[in-house]
Amino acid sequence: MLWGIRLVRTGIMRAFGGSLRVALSNSLNGRIPSFAAGLGITLVLQSSTATALVISSFAAKGLISTTVALAVMLGADIGTSIAAQILSFNPTWISYVAVFVGVMLHGRSTVYARRQIGRALLGLGLVLLALSLVRAASEPLRQSEVLGFVFAALEGEVLLTVFLTAILTWLVHSSLAVVLLISAMSASGVVPLGTGLVMVLGANVGGTVPPILATLQARGQGQHAAIGNACFKLTATLLVLPFLPMIIDQIARFSDNEQIMLHAHMGFNFIVALLFLPWVGTAARAMEHVFSNTLPPGFEPTTKYLDRDLLCSPALALTSATRELYRINEYIEGSLARLTNSISSNATPDLETIQANQDRVTMITEEVKLFLTEISREEISDADSKTVMNLLLLTTNLWHVSDLVANAAEQFGATSDAETRFSTQGENELLAILEVIRNGLHVALSAALQNDDKVRKTIQKQRKELEKLVDSSRSSHFNRLEARNFSAINTTSLHNELLRDFSRIYYHIHTASKVGA
Repeated sequence: MLWGIRLVRTGIMRAFGGSLRVALSNSLNGRIPSFAAGLGITLVLQSSTATALVISSFAAKGLISTTVALAVMLGADIGTSIAAQILSFNPTWISYVAVFVGVMLHGRSTVYARRQIGRALLGLGLVLLALSLVRAASEPLRQSEVLGFVFAALEGEVLLTVFLTAILTWLVHSSLAVVLLISAMSASGVVPLGTGLVMVLGANVGGTVPPILATLQARGQGQHAAIGNACFKLTATLLVLPFLPMIIDQIARFSDNEQIMLHAHMGFNFIVALLFLPWVGTAARAMEHVFSNTLPPGFEPTTKYLDRDLLCSPALALTSATRELYRINEYIEGSLARLTNSISSNATPDLETIQANQDRVTMITEEVKLFLTEISREEISDADSKTVMNLLLLTTNLWHVSDLVANAAEQFGATSDAETRFSTQGENELLAILEVIRNGLHVALSAALQNDDKVRKTIQKQRKELEKLVDSSRSSHFNRLEARNFSAINTTSLHNELLRDFSRIYYHIHTASKVGA
């Protein structure tokens, strides 16, 4: 059952993850639309934890408010209860058909999306088959004196039952699976009505723990949705428990209904939504006050867009890695601008900032490479596999560019003073070369990612132009040496080293632009 639920979730995410994420982000503009979006997405994914992770990533980046995130989670809870109702409709033949069709699609289809739909159908079939097996295996347990004694003892220990079921739900990381199990055992007469209802409450409480643990690293606003939803569920459970005897008496006449536990599960989540949806704004303010963002001012995470929860959806994961490459480009352009300003004003470059940029690029590069490696371990299409390799090549070339820019700045910073000022002509030559480098760096990444041959041809022309500028500058510098130009004599070594670094920089820019061609 657990494996089947995972197959459904990963299959849907891999096939439609991008569309679902876009649909979710476009729907988050108010309490009711956000509530409906959470319900719909979770009904498809069959996992409120998966929805919580997506919402957490949105909230952590400041894309949505805590109020909206809490509304989505309330909808997600109802989405899982509806999914349980759907899965409980279980003619045995459907499970066999779903498994057969799923295996055929996943094993024989060459279209990536169809293979993932096959994965989801296979998972659905396994869940339905598991429910049939649970029902069949539960039949002999009715006669078990030991099991009867255990449940009789638990019937008087409400809080203990809630706690134990919550622990079980946390361990299996699926409230849907536990509720389906409770329903199957209740339908078989193994679990008494009262104990079953208490176990359903425990499953709802335990189902809030995995999202909290999964969002621990999000900090601040990224945790609010998971913690707030847990508070909602726990408060509602404590409010319901005193009235439980009365509730049991009212629904005892429907005890012959095999889906009574699933109805109770859905009813509880509707109660939670009715109680707290009008107050999500107040709850959000309380969450922001109690669980404030403890990050220091100006803190910037190493990577902003890499999200390992997206690994089950390669298209989204590759998009997040691509966005990190643009961040690398921004750091390089910042260092290049500082070097340019230093040469034009003969001032010592801000080596501390340039080195900090290089350190940041190195850390991002390592994270991106690890992330891309993890993507390649998943089941991905040939096109995505090629994209992974292209991004790895791009990452490597961008790191070399950053390292060479930092090296050039260090060379210039070590010797720049009044006595080693470049001649006006030499300075203009270097600045002209840097302008070509800046233009090439600005478009190389887009040329590779968008597979733009027109831009590649422009970069190729610029490379030839740069080589001419380098040769011309080197020749002019020797002419100045022959003329015994004081500035040229003092800057000979530095001038040649910078020309060498500039040529190597543009070589990697040109190589980066050709990736994917």
